[in-house]
Amino acid sequence: MRHSLRGVNVAFRRISRLGREVLRFLLEGPPSNIYVELGPGFGRLPAIATLMGMRSFLYDEDPSLRERYDHLSSLFNLGDRLRLTTIALEKLTYAHVPEGVGVVVAERVLHFLPYPSAVRLLRLLRTRTLPGGRFFLSLSGLSSPIGEGYPGRDVPLEERFHPPRRDVGERLRISTPVCLYSAEDVRTLAEEVGGLKEISLRITDFGNVEAIYERLPDGRPL
Repeated sequence: MRHSLRGVNVAFRRISRLGREVLRFLLEGPPSNIYVELGPGFGRLPAIATLMGMRSFLYDEDPSLRERYDHLSSLFNLGDRLRLTTIALEKLTYAHVPEGVGVVVAERVLHFLPYPSAVRLLRLLRTRTLPGGRFFLSLSGLSSPIGEGYPGRDVPLEERFHPPRRDVGERLRISTPVCLYSAEDVRTLAEEVGGLKEISLRITDFGNVEAIYERLPDGRPL
């Protein structure tokens, strides 16, 4: 057990700024213990959240993650408190997501969806999230390295979905289309989703956009 706890402590130190804000919110007490993360890969944050008492629901299309999360659950005796659904995010439906969500995390994944798909997905999650629940979002920005020479820079947000410039894509190993965002674009995204109050919005040193939004009670004006 001592070895396992040391590993958790190392994970705390290495976690991103947005991730630390997630953990701070968990310590403060979200409106429920249901944690949802989109495209987590094999990240530290879901494991830490689950060890803190959350029931974690993860959605990622990578089938290789199954064995790794099963091993993690066995190692820490997490049982069904850590659940991975292998699915493309575009195919996520209400049936996949539990009701009464307290926390939603999407780090560096929404920009791999066309803008209308990102709106649909966040609306779905908003309806499953309790008032006072929070969304922690990180999206690749127009001013990030992937945005260098990005062919969709001047394309309307609703139509912006292009691969990075070839040399940039080769350098960053990204060949699929992406929808890159400015800070104002993320604000537009949240406004179109509706029912969200902005807590913070910033551009990182790397040029990405990080935002925190709180789910408002139904019928409350923005």
